[in-house]
Amino acid sequence: MITRPYKHSDYEFCEALVSQAWGFDEIFKPADLSALAKIIYTKGSLVSSNYRRVVEDDGRLVGFIFGYNEYVGKPKGKLLFTLQILWRLLTVRGDRPEDTKSLIQAIQEHQKNRAAIVGQGRSEIVLFVVAEEYQGVGVGSSLWCGFESFCKSGNVREIIVETNRMGASGFYEKLGFELIADFDSPLHEYATKGGQACMYEYHTGQSSGIC
Repeated sequence: MITRPYKHSDYEFCEALVSQAWGFDEIFKPADLSALAKIIYTKGSLVSSNYRRVVEDDGRLVGFIFGYNEYVGKPKGKLLFTLQILWRLLTVRGDRPEDTKSLIQAIQEHQKNRAAIVGQGRSEIVLFVVAEEYQGVGVGSSLWCGFESFCKSGNVREIIVETNRMGASGFYEKLGFELIADFDSPLHEYATKGGQACMYEYHTGQSSGIC
């Protein structure tokens, strides 16, 4: 397995990993809305990041991390992407317009509730996915250590991550992240019925024992 920088040709594989992890095709109907949700989640995270690494095994992408270091420079293209998504949300096809309206409202409520806890512009793990069959063999730890080193070299003191109590929270706790607070999120409810959205924080001066 090799860890390398993300390249444009990796996008399709990253989106597929996201879809597998959260089951977007089952969650969102019709297919046009599911396709748009994958783009919002995957490309939206990509354009919000200035650190992008993937792990490849025998030519197959098996994990990736998109992160943001607040001291390195703001990513480009985020505003244009947001405008494109707004337009597509307004023009998505389907027999149930209320589904699109519900997704828009869920995004707005999620962002509002999250911002009340952590605000904007902090260093963060934006999106972190490892294929299920490669979990527990060091792929995630390797990706995390690369991002942690990138943040430390830029004098970042804290790194935050959004997760779910029924999702990856246990993994982040093993890395040394500590819970900041829970928050209500319709987006998390879409993907994890009964799950609790939450924010964690990692202090770079500590030793996680992983890296």
